[in-house]
Amino acid sequence: MEQEELRLPLAQESMTRPAEGNIANGLVWGVLISIPLWISVLGWVMGFLH
Repeated sequence: MEQEELRLPLAQESMTRPAEGNIANGLVWGVLISIPLWISVLGWVMGFLH
């Protein structure tokens, strides 16, 4: 019972977070992941053309 009582406030806090913060966080992670991806794609294309 104690563990369930501890989980409920955490779930409510995560549900009441503003959506803007989650969107901004997702954009930051998306940019960080996409930069090395595009560098590798460009390197593969340049290697394929040469």
